[in-house]
Amino acid sequence: MSLAQIDFAPRRPVPLAQWAAGALLLVLAAWGLWRYVDARQAAAQARGQLEARRSQLAREAARPGKPAPVLGAEQVKAVNDAVQALNVPWPAVLGAMEASRTPAVALLRVEPRPKDRVVLITAQADDMDALVAYMRKVARTPPFARVMPVRQEVLVEGSGPPRRQATFEARWEDRP
Repeated sequence: MSLAQIDFAPRRPVPLAQWAAGALLLVLAAWGLWRYVDARQAAAQARGQLEARRSQLAREAARPGKPAPVLGAEQVKAVNDAVQALNVPWPAVLGAMEASRTPAVALLRVEPRPKDRVVLITAQADDMDALVAYMRKVARTPPFARVMPVRQEVLVEGSGPPRRQATFEARWEDRP
């Protein structure tokens, strides 16, 4: 049996445009392969640099650092005093003083003494009864547990009526 050759279409020469397109595809494929290899090499180099930096940081972390500075007794006391002043329950203290406020009394000074858990309050009014009423009202308002008078003065200014000034000590308690 012999094989018969069947020719369905006559052979034509390949046009120049197709040869050019094929050549362009080969050039683009070669360029893409070159870029891929270059990117892989750059990534490997970056990984190497990163690993070197990590090992350097690990060596630096393993070395003992500088010792903490030794503070003098005065510096330690100053830091502790500042921390105690910051730990005064200011929202509760100022809220209680504001809740106890009356129009007849003017607050002049609030001086915290955190070590003693005390606030010295200096107030002024036209009469001593208003100051005593304010002091009692503060004593009934949390966080204050006890209020005691420390000092009182009568202030005479010009030809006007004398004004009363009192300083009292308000001790606060931490309440849950």
